[in-house]
Amino acid sequence: MKPILQRCRVVWGETDRIATLPPLHRVVDAHYQPPTSDGAWALCGADGAVLEAGGTPMAPPDAAPVVADAERHLFIGPLVTHYGHFLVGTLARLWPLLTWDGPKPRLLCPGLGPAASRPPLPFLDVILGHFGLSMDDLVDPEHPTRIADLILPGPSLKEQAFAHAVHGDLARAIGQPFWETDEVDTVTRPVYLSKSRLKAGISRMRNEDALCDALARRGVDIAFPEALSLPDLVRLMSVRRIVLGTTGSAFHTAVFAAPGRRIVGLNWAPHLNANFPLLDDLNGTRARYYHPAGSESGPEAGFHFGWSVPDPEAVAAELVWRAERFDDLDAIDAAQEAEHRSAARTPLVARLGRWLSRRS
Repeated sequence: MKPILQRCRVVWGETDRIATLPPLHRVVDAHYQPPTSDGAWALCGADGAVLEAGGTPMAPPDAAPVVADAERHLFIGPLVTHYGHFLVGTLARLWPLLTWDGPKPRLLCPGLGPAASRPPLPFLDVILGHFGLSMDDLVDPEHPTRIADLILPGPSLKEQAFAHAVHGDLARAIGQPFWETDEVDTVTRPVYLSKSRLKAGISRMRNEDALCDALARRGVDIAFPEALSLPDLVRLMSVRRIVLGTTGSAFHTAVFAAPGRRIVGLNWAPHLNANFPLLDDLNGTRARYYHPAGSESGPEAGFHFGWSVPDPEAVAAELVWRAERFDDLDAIDAAQEAEHRSAARTPLVARLGRWLSRRS
């Protein structure tokens, strides 16, 4: 079988791992300036120094009307409502909840808007519920507000940059209630996480339906992550020995699942977004990512871009073949890459030999 799938060896971004905790500050008499009409907001210390900000805000003037709030607040930054981006964004400020002591905090979330206009976020309900919190604990004061006691954490993960070990601790604490140790890896039949029913998002494989049909004929179950709750998706990824799919938010769920997940992913480009290895490393996920040679990408309505694989039948066959040999993939890929390099050198060596013959 001539391989179509090429192992992604280049990472786009940084993947720094940090064992220590992120910085954590307690701010007394913080001053919060809610978003202006252009979306700019600011969180300042008692001395007026800007601690966090969005847009290009100015520090609130001393004469600004101020509402006092004596409750303890935890700053979590703007709420990212996209599931995958939430996991590499807003979630990174929740790590102090792991050791929170005392009354539950209010969660300061700039730009949140009124409760009536917030979209339903079932995954956030589940995550906050683990800590005895709910969406009602998210706050974004409408007026400039003096917050008497505010906890300001540094992020435990920054997209395409770094991840602190505590980010993995946080995700495992949230996800552990959703899987049982004696069920891990008990289902050997692979499952493919399909995005074919999504109406909008970051990326879409245009011919994914054909790929899913070919996979199903080869004994692979097809699942649709957007139709599953967070607990159900975490359990699915925990009980399956092999998970297939295209790179996307669903793969980030492995950080909540049982450690050591095995993933074979299709990536639209030869380079891989650093967020995947960052999150994979936090929970020991054994992921192998591949780019189908000959794939094409371009604009796609409702998505940032669309892409297609050149031969869904052949890609499906190779995905299943690699899933069956998962534990040997590092050696298989290294051998195939060495063979490809050797084949590429042969014409060059022949041309060099002819040139030397003519020179002599």
